[in-house]
Amino acid sequence: MKALLSFDTQKVTEPIISAVVLEKKVPLNILRAQINEYGGYVLVEIPNQQSETVLKALRDLGIGVQVKKLIEILRDRCVDCGHCITLCPVHAISYKSDLTVEVEEQDCIQCGRCADACPVTAISILR
Repeated sequence: MKALLSFDTQKVTEPIISAVVLEKKVPLNILRAQINEYGGYVLVEIPNQQSETVLKALRDLGIGVQVKKLIEILRDRCVDCGHCITLCPVHAISYKSDLTVEVEEQDCIQCGRCADACPVTAISILR
């Protein structure tokens, strides 16, 4: 499971992710982070079987947690050109058998390369 963690100005200075990993003995994979002294966010991947325990611990420590869709292809705009496929570093985007573009959301790391490459702005990275 992937979750977007939001840190405010106070929480960004605390080693909260490390504390939860050590306390719960659950490895988290940090996929993307944008943090500075004012706050920010971290996209993490949590093993599904321990996800509820980890998310509760993070919420209890005052971290904003969002579990949601990460990427959206606007079908009314997409022309299925494939630019996004060529730039995806984790191969989360591919052609379906009918030659339309599809996203495997569980593989997406929200890097934004596909959205930047799309010539018709048909891809949105959701935050």
